[in-house]
Amino acid sequence: MKKWILIVSLFVALITSILYFLIPSNKNTGCKVIVNCTESGAARKITNVKNWQLWWAGKKINDTLYTHQNFTYRIDRMLLNGIETTIFNNGDSVKGFLQIIYYGNDSTQFQWIYNNINYSANPLTRFEQYFALRKCRKNIVLLLGGMKNYFDRPENIYGLKITTEKVAETSMISVKNTFQQYPSTQEIYGMVQSVKEYIQKKGGQQAGYPMLHVEKEGQAVFEAMVALPTKSDLPAEARFELKHMHLGFILTADVKGGAYSVVKGEEELTNYFRDYKKNSPAISFQSLVTDRLTETDSTKWVTRLYYPVFQ
Repeated sequence: MKKWILIVSLFVALITSILYFLIPSNKNTGCKVIVNCTESGAARKITNVKNWQLWWAGKKINDTLYTHQNFTYRIDRMLLNGIETTIFNNGDSVKGFLQIIYYGNDSTQFQWIYNNINYSANPLTRFEQYFALRKCRKNIVLLLGGMKNYFDRPENIYGLKITTEKVAETSMISVKNTFQQYPSTQEIYGMVQSVKEYIQKKGGQQAGYPMLHVEKEGQAVFEAMVALPTKSDLPAEARFELKHMHLGFILTADVKGGAYSVVKGEEELTNYFRDYKKNSPAISFQSLVTDRLTETDSTKWVTRLYYPVFQ
């Protein structure tokens, strides 16, 4: 009997020793995931705490505390390429760093690293720490999976469904004007009407929705250009100019809402243009799908945004 007790004790001691030495005294570990999103696009969402509730898979307690299942994550410090965090669970805590890493022109790697985890010299405590860390890692893996689901969709990053289309060569007549503020609906459609009258005067035919480009030139100066596509070239005269949209490619996105929504949409389309390092042969513009004079409810306005690009 004593012999068997001794054998069992030696076996337990051996296994304990092996496991003890397999678990290092300190360790850096972490998890990572690749997402279909540019590094700059991901950084805008992650390093701005106002965006966290959009992609966080758990619940928000306040601007620095978030939960995921039974773990609590505290934001300690925001950096340009990531976030320093502390993760809490049942009295245990671990310091970590969520890093945003460039992974090609259209991909980003999220890596959550745990720094300097110091294991106890006591074998039992060491085992407890080891299994607690495994639970933490599992929680992080699930959290990163939720992040991937969010960041893999460009609509979540830019708030727009952006597509790339081919464009045919188009003729148009345009006119410009300057304003001391962002032009009103009446001012814009006054310009549209003048172009319509010019096209009719020259015997031409309108071939699409009015096009609009507004650019801020100074502290309180806005230059607006309105153009109407035509079925054929018409002569330029005075302030009415003949322009062409040549064969190529163009980014498109639809926005619903008034002037604020359109300006915000243009900003996000520009972000997409810059994030994916596109080059453009021409200026961006709006296509006024909804006649804003007949539809006075701005929440129902549909504006199609265009940004010409080289493929």
